[in-house]
Amino acid sequence: MAEILSDAGMPAGVFNVVTGMGPEVGQAITEHDDIDMLSFTGSVDVGRRALIASAGNFKKLGLELGGKNPQVVFADADLADAADGVVFGLCFNAGQCCVSGSRLVVEKSIAREFAALVADKLKRVRMGDVFDPQTQLGAIVSPQHFEKILGYIESGKQDGANVACGGGAAETEHGRFVLPTLLTDVERTMAVARDEIFGPVLAMQTFETFEEAIEISNDSIFGLAASIWTKDLDKAIRAMRRVEAGRTWVNTTIAGGPELPIGGFKQSGNGRETGVYGVEEYTEVKSVHIALGKRDHWVK
Repeated sequence: MAEILSDAGMPAGVFNVVTGMGPEVGQAITEHDDIDMLSFTGSVDVGRRALIASAGNFKKLGLELGGKNPQVVFADADLADAADGVVFGLCFNAGQCCVSGSRLVVEKSIAREFAALVADKLKRVRMGDVFDPQTQLGAIVSPQHFEKILGYIESGKQDGANVACGGGAAETEHGRFVLPTLLTDVERTMAVARDEIFGPVLAMQTFETFEEAIEISNDSIFGLAASIWTKDLDKAIRAMRRVEAGRTWVNTTIAGGPELPIGGFKQSGNGRETGVYGVEEYTEVKSVHIALGKRDHWVK
């Protein structure tokens, strides 16, 4: 990007690239008094440290942090479409995505049928080289994160969750893969239901009433994104208004262009990126009053 901007004629010093690790470079940028605005995307813990470090000059912050995003499926949804969307929302970027739909909140009357549909699709997801257009699930970013995801799956099993599909790993010439995993019989208190795993692991919970669906969806420190699946438009709008999520999709997931503002509620951050609101994050409002013509003197 810097080379492109330089070739386009942008003056030196307008756009700068400073590389380095967070504890050194990131901390220095966050604390620096001459930097008035900082946009950070990452974990809640680092976002909290950025917030504290910014206090020196009351720096303006835009924070997009973690997510444990619900995909709410009502019994009246198109189940085939919803299952396909749920699988896409989980496997996008191998689940290493802040808006990954990692919580499945499904109406109890269709839970068994829907779990079977999702499991069938997850088993057929194509893993491989991310540069191959046919690949649907890429490798995990690092050995450490690979082990962390598998640790969460094991934690879910120990807590009583059932592995409906996946639950293991595969290592190939293209990297380390976590098999797309569906955990059922998940309780709200389990780590797999509360923590951002950042991998292709889907934790399924059930509900019986609309109010219970909203309660489960909002039972999280996060509020980044949510998907709602129903054919009832009134129900969709009611759910959209009640779910605490900065990005909400109805009968689709992880969709929309750069005109759509993105950001989170609660500990998923503050401020917005993209769209007009994203531009406004980098501006400050100044009020100016200009008197035109000769004014009457106050003191005669």
